[in-house]
Amino acid sequence: MEILSSITSTVVELLIVPIRRSVTRVFNYSRNVQSLKTHLEELSDTKIRVLHSVEEARNRIEDIEDDVGKWLASVNVITDKASRVFEDEDKAKKRCFMGLFPNVTRRYKFSTKIESIAEEVVKINHRGRFDRVSYLPARRGIGDRSLKDYEAFESRRPVLDEILEALKDDDVDLVGVYGMAGVGKTTLVKKVAEQVKVGRIFDLVVPAVVSQTPNLRKIQGEIADGLGLKLDAETDSGRADLLYKRLESETMLKSEKRLESERKVLVILDDIWERLELEDVGIPSGRGCKILMTSRDRNVLSRGMGTKKVFWLQVLPENEAWNLFKKMAGDVVKYPDLQLVAVEIAKRCAGLPILIVTVARALKDGDLSEWKDALVRLKRFDKDEMDSRVCSALELSYDSLKGEEIKSVFLLCGQLEPHRIAILDLLKYTVGLGLFKRISTLEEARNRLHRLVNDLKASCLLLEGGADGIVKMHDVVHGFAAFVASRDHHVFTLASGTVLKEWPAMLEQCSAISLPRCKIPGLPEVLNFPKAESFILYNEDPSLKIPDSLFKGTKTLQLVDMTAVQLPTLPSSLQFLEKLQTLCLDSCGLKDIAMIGELKMLKVLSLIDSNIVRLPREIGQLTRLQLLDLSNNPRLEMIPPNVLSCLTQLEDLYMENSFLQWRIEGLDSQRNNASLAELKYLPNLSTLYLHITDPMILPRDFFSKKLERFKILIGEGWDWSRKRETSTTMKLKISASIQSEEGIQLLLKRTEDLHLDGLKGVKSVSYELDGQGFPRLKHLHIQNSLEIRYIVDSTMLSPSIAFPLLESLSLDNLNKLEKIGNSQPVAESFSNLRILKVESCPMLKNLFSLHMERGLLQLEEISIIDCKIMEVIVAEESGGQADEDEAIKLTQLRTLTLEYLPEFTSVSSKSNAASISQTRPEPLITDVGSNEIASDNELGTPMTLFNKKVCFILMTMA
Repeated sequence: MEILSSITSTVVELLIVPIRRSVTRVFNYSRNVQSLKTHLEELSDTKIRVLHSVEEARNRIEDIEDDVGKWLASVNVITDKASRVFEDEDKAKKRCFMGLFPNVTRRYKFSTKIESIAEEVVKINHRGRFDRVSYLPARRGIGDRSLKDYEAFESRRPVLDEILEALKDDDVDLVGVYGMAGVGKTTLVKKVAEQVKVGRIFDLVVPAVVSQTPNLRKIQGEIADGLGLKLDAETDSGRADLLYKRLESETMLKSEKRLESERKVLVILDDIWERLELEDVGIPSGRGCKILMTSRDRNVLSRGMGTKKVFWLQVLPENEAWNLFKKMAGDVVKYPDLQLVAVEIAKRCAGLPILIVTVARALKDGDLSEWKDALVRLKRFDKDEMDSRVCSALELSYDSLKGEEIKSVFLLCGQLEPHRIAILDLLKYTVGLGLFKRISTLEEARNRLHRLVNDLKASCLLLEGGADGIVKMHDVVHGFAAFVASRDHHVFTLASGTVLKEWPAMLEQCSAISLPRCKIPGLPEVLNFPKAESFILYNEDPSLKIPDSLFKGTKTLQLVDMTAVQLPTLPSSLQFLEKLQTLCLDSCGLKDIAMIGELKMLKVLSLIDSNIVRLPREIGQLTRLQLLDLSNNPRLEMIPPNVLSCLTQLEDLYMENSFLQWRIEGLDSQRNNASLAELKYLPNLSTLYLHITDPMILPRDFFSKKLERFKILIGEGWDWSRKRETSTTMKLKISASIQSEEGIQLLLKRTEDLHLDGLKGVKSVSYELDGQGFPRLKHLHIQNSLEIRYIVDSTMLSPSIAFPLLESLSLDNLNKLEKIGNSQPVAESFSNLRILKVESCPMLKNLFSLHMERGLLQLEEISIIDCKIMEVIVAEESGGQADEDEAIKLTQLRTLTLEYLPEFTSVSSKSNAASISQTRPEPLITDVGSNEIASDNELGTPMTLFNKKVCFILMTMA
């Protein structure tokens, strides 16, 4: 019986159960279909919630977790799969036997697919319950950018590989790289950072520069920037604690791809000169956090820091050094007569990349005699010590500079902080010191300085500073410049942050003293520097006292810069500086500065951020003044009348974020302030930074044709924020009568960055504001206009190119704007446009016509927000003769943002997109992996965003 029972049970399991399951699937066909639809709706709701979270995260500039992107992709896949199955539903509904019975076979197959998909939908929906969808990214740093100029020297490949292996070793927390100055340590660790990011060895790479005089707060700040962390603590220890906890928490985060280990962080500490207490900085070593350090001294790494793995980066071998030298010097080294000399010179560069590049470029255009002379001079310094070779190579580069003026500028840079040298500061100094001969105007000095700075950059003795108007110096070059200045010109200068214990006796012979941010033992009662021409003292120590008789022994001074020194009262001895031509008292907390009026030879006066409330009447005595900088003095409320008009030699006037209380000429009988009309009496004015809140006080013919550089704000509500650096900027909120004034029209034609607010009486911007099409304009922002219909109206213009140099166009709240370009503009119009942003333009149906699109080949970013009747981006003009097979080629487009566009259908009217309606203005959320826009419309019908006629490359959808 047991055997029979077992056989019966097996038969039931193998035959009856499958038959019952099959029959159930056939008869539960409708229920299965409805169940899948329900699960799909639930999945759609989950997807929408996730997408909302993703959008919020992107608005916070956070990165999206990889598993979220994969989940969204899986939702699209399963949704598409279900859609294809539903397309076969009609076949499953067909009946057989003359329609009397359902087709059992088809219903069974269809129901089976439905059940399988429903199970998968439920699983995917369950996985979509994310606790978080994003994370705060680290600042783009040395591990995130490809090193385009990296020279892959074969001799350095083993060192690179060994460093990478050491960083992978779980038993190694500290790794060091050492070598002499200029050998390429920083460049190598940048390459390491790139490799560990690409190879997913570390999740985060955070760099910081330590330098010879470590600034703990600066180091902490750089690491915090890399982590996207704001350090709110006041004390160093408090900041260290915050940093420690953040780094420790980063290493405890679990990642999807590394479930069994912590999140790994690499901290790079560049240029260590002595032991650095990691705990004081806030760096935890071990437990997923490793430190890679560079230094010029092996002992600092091995003994001072206790580094387990230390690697020596040696100079380049002769063959690689020669190849680099040839690359930098050019074809000239191929000449037979010169090649042997060039090979010897390359050898004398001691295999240091920085020196090879510097020397080769210095000799690039030289003849044979110059090369031979260079070789002789290099041999004179042929010593056993490598530092001597470094000095001799830099000596050659210095001697190769043509003229005393460029050498003087180079040595001046050696007296300043090397990593951020403002060209405007150099201009102030060179004018004060009279470094340029046969120069009488500030404009001539500026042009000469820019040429010399460009020559120094071409010689690699100066480097780009990362922002317009800023340069920097390599540490080795800076040290050399300071050495030469001291040796040849008796300049006493110390590196930033150096502690000076006592004043040396040799200062009586010095021609210049420069102590940028040095720690000094107070100042003597009298500076006995009878030969000194310049005195530079950046000092933020609030306890530093300035003796009243300080300058009695320095009557030869031509330049004084006491930035950040607290000077509530100026020392009376300042009036003895009869030869002083440049005085910089930036950030000095000044009060009474009337004494400055006694400095009759003054050409440059800089009072940036000096906290002054009143400009004294005595300033009007400075009739030789060429540059007056009053920037960032928002408390300045009083400038006596007829002071500015006395400065008849003035060429540069900077009042950025400063004085606003201009009086109306002729309406105030007892006026106590200056009027704008006084500036008309400055015949040499070529640079003007100014904010006029009330446009009605503008005098007629106020703006001069001589203005070469200007940043002029007219009207209330403007700020001085600088999103971009241009030499000419205007921000206008004015009436039609004022905008037609000749001076305004003159500046509009020369403006590079233009902002217009509340423009009245203008329907066509280009035609009515500048009939020439704004040939110099690079950036245009227009907002809050009730009358503008077109930006360019080609029907009103004589044939001319409109906005040929325009890089960015921003249009906001233009209620009657119908088109950006009306009719077909002249070819090359908008040909340089890269960024186009439109927001709250309720009458705009499209951005541009197909004819215009053909000229917009440089577009990288398009943003359209809250345009209620916007239908397409590119529209075909009625009656146009466009080729049906012609593709819309926006091949440079990288970002497309579409939000709150209820009538939007597709990119181009040439596509066969289905129009859909939306009951409320919801953001259109685009799916990168699809050519459709997901929408909340009731039918659930997706809009076709792209068709085969639209060509994009590497586009990011926002």
